[in-house]
Amino acid sequence: MKFSLQVAGSIRGEEEGRREPAFDLNRTYSDAGPEFLGAQEQVIVMIRSESGRALVLAAALAANVVSAAPVEAQEGRGGIPEGPGELSLEQALGLAREHNPDFRVQETQIQTADLQVRGARGDLLPSASVSNSYGYQASGERRVGSVALGTQPDFYSSSYGLSLSYSMNGTSLLRPSQARAQARAAEARVDGAAVGLRAQVTEAYLSVLQADAQVRQAETALARTRLNVLQARAQVQVGVGTPLDIRRAEVQEGQAEVQLVQSQNQAMATRLGLARLLGVALQEDVRLVTEFELFDPALDVDALLAQAMDTNPVLRASRLSVEATEVGVRQAQTRYLPSFSLSAGVSGSIFQAGNLNPLIAQELTSQAGRYESCLQDNRIRDLLGDDPRNCAGLDPADPGVEAAIRSGIEERNSGFPFGYRRQPLSMSLSFSLPLFTGFSRRQAVEEARVATSNAREQVRAEELRLRSEVGTAVRFVETARRIVELQERIRATATEELRMAQERFRLGLASSLEVADAQANLSQAERDEINALYDFHKSMAALESLVGGALR
Repeated sequence: MKFSLQVAGSIRGEEEGRREPAFDLNRTYSDAGPEFLGAQEQVIVMIRSESGRALVLAAALAANVVSAAPVEAQEGRGGIPEGPGELSLEQALGLAREHNPDFRVQETQIQTADLQVRGARGDLLPSASVSNSYGYQASGERRVGSVALGTQPDFYSSSYGLSLSYSMNGTSLLRPSQARAQARAAEARVDGAAVGLRAQVTEAYLSVLQADAQVRQAETALARTRLNVLQARAQVQVGVGTPLDIRRAEVQEGQAEVQLVQSQNQAMATRLGLARLLGVALQEDVRLVTEFELFDPALDVDALLAQAMDTNPVLRASRLSVEATEVGVRQAQTRYLPSFSLSAGVSGSIFQAGNLNPLIAQELTSQAGRYESCLQDNRIRDLLGDDPRNCAGLDPADPGVEAAIRSGIEERNSGFPFGYRRQPLSMSLSFSLPLFTGFSRRQAVEEARVATSNAREQVRAEELRLRSEVGTAVRFVETARRIVELQERIRATATEELRMAQERFRLGLASSLEVADAQANLSQAERDEINALYDFHKSMAALESLVGGALR
């Protein structure tokens, strides 16, 4: 009795329609029953008669090949948010814009630029200030230089001031325009950072899909090698094989297991890299659900270059920087123009002695001097025959005079701390025209012109870079698409080679070494096809980053 075993394997994505290589594996055995199939192997065996009619379908699961059950999501640690269980590319881009620390630092440029615009506009407004002060001076002798003013009591003082000022010059007039240009340049730089982040996240997302495809390919290759071990054992049982064939198959099985472990490790590493870019903690079993279809790109280099010149955020930021530096030139030239300032203010103060007795005694002494002068004046008047003055109101010995003096001093030393005595309004207007500043104005103008020239050269350099990189990226995309077609052909040829080698081995016309070589060639072709497919998608993402927009 003869029958054939057909093992169907696939490394297609879990989502329908994802463009990934599919692999159909065919193995043929003769003169052996199906009982040699190990129950531990993950293979789907279709037992067919020689006429090709299906007889039975059996399936067995292998614990060392079956994918692990999904791990429950763990709580985010260290303040890192937890990512979703299913992740699309748009969700990944949204998470990256929200949580990527490097991009969030870039976004602060917009806040800083907005504050600078507000500050520049504020320079065109008047400034106002209010002040209030309190003071104390102990008693003692007062001196002004070498002149002694006598002993004074301790004093408490309080004062206020309200001032309004306004100044204008050419620099402050042009500063808002320069700040707005710098703010637009900052927004363009942030847009450039967003485009760069999108390219990085897209590439990392594709790398995870690529690593997952490599894991599925490694699992399929392992299933093929295990089936080859079974076939070698069956050949030995029926006397058409040797133990060396079994050892060769087992060596190839071990190599396939190593490849699977390496692929699984790479898949985990790419997930960690994607999580770092997103700024979140991703589950180990997170599913990426965005599909990337293989297509034939119709790329017009001239049209793409024109689009890049219009929309590339890095180039746009460079052009806006030129505008800011041109305003800086005009701003430096205004240093030759006059400036003016206007100020106005009101103020008030209050002084109060802590001890009134020294002031009263000093005033009584002064009053005694005035009283004595009045008496002396009356004696002169008497000699001249004039009528005398009334000096009774100046006699400090009079209790009424002393009470009046005391009352006046107490009245003048009351009201602390808020009984201010207002001073008259003061205003001033001044103009200033610089005549000679040591060539500093000319230096500032020349430095601004040099900065403008450098900014224009930066724009030119950026345009040249875009021309070169867009042309190179287009060729990379076209080359990658061609390589995908070639790798599909190579994989199909390798599949047919393996089928023929297995058939020759079944008929005893070839050794197990030929089957092992064919299996290795097919596995390599499958891996190369996966790499070519995702290299194509990555090259498209790089081109989209250059032109600043989607191309698919």
